[in-house]
Amino acid sequence: MAMAERKKYTITMYREKTGAKAPQALLDLRRRQLEIAQKLTKALGAGPKTVPEVAKETRIAAREVLWYIMTYYKYGLVTVSGKTEEGYYRYALREGRK
Repeated sequence: MAMAERKKYTITMYREKTGAKAPQALLDLRRRQLEIAQKLTKALGAGPKTVPEVAKETRIAAREVLWYIMTYYKYGLVTVSGKTEEGYYRYALREGRK
């Protein structure tokens, strides 16, 4: 991927658009998103799990875990790897994503 085609991150876009340093609230939000992503990747890296299982393991609210997992699913970072007897889907990281 050429440098011009690389994904631009929110903080970089903010800096380019305004010419100013990103506000602390934006930096804090991005830091939190990265922490959540690391926790979810670690949890799913151990094997397929349901949203409630990931929420319990990571101590992140189930609604927030669901939001992230659905985003990851949309972008092809996770796959559905089955369903539990209770009807919950199990999600797993795509191969090469661990």
